[in-house]
Amino acid sequence: MCKAWDDHKKRDIQEGRYLEIYSLVQDGIIEPELGAKRLNMTFADFERAMQKECVKLFSK
Repeated sequence: MCKAWDDHKKRDIQEGRYLEIYSLVQDGIIEPELGAKRLNMTFADFERAMQKECVKLFSK
């Protein structure tokens, strides 16, 4: 049961990290390409993930 709890906690932390980076991109604090790099994703995957979370890509 302890391992299951640890796995759940890690997933929550990872999800929070993704949402924080999406927010930074949406607010224009970091570029979308950097957000993708920080999450070890291709830009296309990053864009799809943001859209799935109902977040618009910030473009200058």
